[in-house]
Amino acid sequence: MQLRRILEQIMEKSKDDLTREALEGKQRELKGILFYVVAALATGIALYHLAVASPQFDAPFALLFRNIHWMMAGTLIFLYYPATKRSPANRPTLLDLACVVLTILLGLYVWQHWAAIAARAGAYTTTDIVLGCIMTLLVLEAGRRTVGWPIVIVAVVFLVYAYFGPYMPGLLRHGGYSFLRIFPFLYLTDAGIFGIPLGVSSRFILLFVIFGAVLERSGAGIFFRDLSLAMVGRYTGGPAKAAILFSAFIGSLTGSSTANVVTTGTFTIPLMKKVGYKPAFAAGVEADASTGGQILPPVMGAAAFVMAEYIGMPYINVVIAAIVPAFLYFATSFFMVHYRSLKEGLVGLPKEDLPELKDVLKKGFYYFVPLILLVVLLFRGYSPTLAVYYATLTTILLSWLRKETRIGLHDLFWTLGEGVKKALEVVAACAVAGIIIGMVTMTGLGLKFSTIIEVLSGGYLLPALFFSVIASLILGMGVPTTAKYIILATLVAPALVKMGAPLLAAHLFILYFGTDADITPPVGLAAYAAAGLARANPLETGIEAFKMGITAYLVPFMFLYGPALILKGSVTEIVLAVVTGIISCIGLGVAMQGWFLRKTPYWQRIIMFVGSVMLMQVGLRWDLLGLAMLALIWFLQYMANKAEIQAPQAEV
Repeated sequence: MQLRRILEQIMEKSKDDLTREALEGKQRELKGILFYVVAALATGIALYHLAVASPQFDAPFALLFRNIHWMMAGTLIFLYYPATKRSPANRPTLLDLACVVLTILLGLYVWQHWAAIAARAGAYTTTDIVLGCIMTLLVLEAGRRTVGWPIVIVAVVFLVYAYFGPYMPGLLRHGGYSFLRIFPFLYLTDAGIFGIPLGVSSRFILLFVIFGAVLERSGAGIFFRDLSLAMVGRYTGGPAKAAILFSAFIGSLTGSSTANVVTTGTFTIPLMKKVGYKPAFAAGVEADASTGGQILPPVMGAAAFVMAEYIGMPYINVVIAAIVPAFLYFATSFFMVHYRSLKEGLVGLPKEDLPELKDVLKKGFYYFVPLILLVVLLFRGYSPTLAVYYATLTTILLSWLRKETRIGLHDLFWTLGEGVKKALEVVAACAVAGIIIGMVTMTGLGLKFSTIIEVLSGGYLLPALFFSVIASLILGMGVPTTAKYIILATLVAPALVKMGAPLLAAHLFILYFGTDADITPPVGLAAYAAAGLARANPLETGIEAFKMGITAYLVPFMFLYGPALILKGSVTEIVLAVVTGIISCIGLGVAMQGWFLRKTPYWQRIIMFVGSVMLMQVGLRWDLLGLAMLALIWFLQYMANKAEIQAPQAEV
């Protein structure tokens, strides 16, 4: 029973020290009466958004609702997030309170005058200009505090571009806009700060984060942890495979790869280290799985909602298209762990120390009900807002099936508030992204950028895809997934579609590479977070995570040229694509980890890698060639093993 004691120690550690280390310097721990006042405000925000989502309540006018959403979230941001590391850790400063007052006043101004603002239709007053300037600065400051400098710098670059348009070179040149037009445009239209990103945040993202918080409080986190261990814990590489499953279950519900690392990694990383995995590899597994949660249906983090809004397609269509690519992503992760474990001689956990699968399912099978309900409602045509509303209520009701998981009024109060706190970074990122999109819209940069990509690529799709990948990975150095997708969807996706890429495939392509940036060296935010928990070298962790997630760098190219991977085509084409995709995942696992039937030399690993890539190509010829290359390596290793077994017998 030693393992059970280890698990208990890890869970106790994860509740305090590890989580505190991972989140150190981010949010304040307010004290005294202020703690309860702000907590009540956070809960009130959650209740308001749930009420608006309910069928009994009519949502306000779009611009007005987004304004209220930001006014509430912005207030919490300035109260919870300190301006600098030297700021008080348990109370707001005068600067914070001034930002709060300004955020509320600017929100009330829109609330009181929105009819007059609509009637003016661009004829801005001096008040509009001044308040627009203040609003822009507040949003940038909120982004700096929550997400960091990278996204703020990107936004400022776009503001500078809008102002200095006449001095830009070549295709980038435009007439230029004064701040007298820029600031009120950002503040008082639905094409700026209160544009689509903040609209998606107010209607979908916050609600899904709340749903995830309620699901976690109801005991689902413990259930999925035990389920993961019961399913794969006793097999080769069991702890790491369980970490992949656990992170996948939770990661689909979070809006951030880094948040998922902190949530699940505090349990999975110490467990993997305890049973023999090197710190960098354990952290890499967690970073890879947590990042994969962003592309895993049915929720797919936050960016999927933005995608559905941008391309004007039902959200369920996005979910369906993402099923096979996500499956291949996690299948590759499983094979990576499997062959790494064989290479290092790491076996599974003792069966007697693991929970029984039937006992786990008997105790918590009903945790699947909210997720199934969510999917069923989406398939039946319900909006994501209404679907998650019903799923949240169902989760609260189901929590009462067991005494220890019941969510009473007291628990509900704190759970809703915690859900809102977890969403603040995404809300801030969406608001800052609104500034970027506003400047792209105002200057017409989207069309110009598409023309630039088309010229650089010579009008060919493949070079344009590589330019898109470079832009995605560069932008990914510090910019959250949702904001990355929004920027790329505005600048890059139109160019890809213009050159022949299917609309949905093009947007999934940039979502994948926007997500991949979280595990791409030398930065990779998810890898950095996991390295902190594992006390491992961040660069080594990033390399391990990159190797684990190699499929995510290949599959997007494949579904652009072979839409069967996103379930577009005949049944035969789809089945063939899935089968060859799975075989390809096996080959990639061997190529990256250096073990198949035995230790695999580099020349064999190269053949396995090339063959695996061919298997992902469209066309029977490529599939047969890829299969032949993988079969060759299997045959060579099989014969080598057979020769080693027979050699001692010959000596005797």
